[in-house]
Amino acid sequence: MQRRGSTRRFSHASLSAEELATTLFWATRGFAADVPCGLVELFLIVNAVDGIASGAYRYDPGAHALETVRLGSFRRESGYLCLEQALGADAAAVIYFLAPLDGLLRQAGNRAYRLINLEAGLIGGRAYLAAYALGLGASGLTFYDRAVVEFFAPASAGLDGVFVTALGRSQRPPSP
Repeated sequence: MQRRGSTRRFSHASLSAEELATTLFWATRGFAADVPCGLVELFLIVNAVDGIASGAYRYDPGAHALETVRLGSFRRESGYLCLEQALGADAAAVIYFLAPLDGLLRQAGNRAYRLINLEAGLIGGRAYLAAYALGLGASGLTFYDRAVVEFFAPASAGLDGVFVTALGRSQRPPSP
């Protein structure tokens, strides 16, 4: 259990802006595919990142920039959004993956679910790999779909929750 990949506990220690930027950059690089890409949008709650004010953000991968949704301390809200799990509150940053599901379902039918989840899985997996390469922890979490969209409104209008990945510094369990 202690050697598993996902972080089981985060300390409240902050990440550097460079660590978060590096993780986001490598997670969102394009990939060769015979299906549409760019279906998933990333929103973040930043709890503890040096040089970035605590708050809610939308990530623009083309500009490699965070766009402010609103500023404030949202640890409690992030924990709630992540099905009331402490990992969502304790993480330095939590990435929420959202996509325009209704529009994509009209265009691609049920195949849209697979396309969205494929892209979210690739971005999430790359976020894990980047975090681990930087010596950070990462954990995928379940979440309250509608509440996530409502939290990021109005920037999240027309989108649906797909996936969540928490990032931070792992808190090591005490030795037996």
